[in-house]
Amino acid sequence: MAVIEPGNVLGGSGLDAPLRNAGAPTVNVTYLGVAVVGSLLIDTTNGKLYICTATNGTSTITWTVVGAQT
Repeated sequence: MAVIEPGNVLGGSGLDAPLRNAGAPTVNVTYLGVAVVGSLLIDTTNGKLYICTATNGTSTITWTVVGAQT
């Protein structure tokens, strides 16, 4: 699990640049162990933006769609 330290943003965690996925992210699967709470993910198939709202870094991750995108 990425750790944020003062002045540093770990690359590849979705904090420095959005993660990308073809299709909606799968709960407890997509970018598990990579994303941290606050990470952004773009669904490149459907044009939706998701934010990681919970993860323990090893077995669970929750993605929530941002806004009322149709």
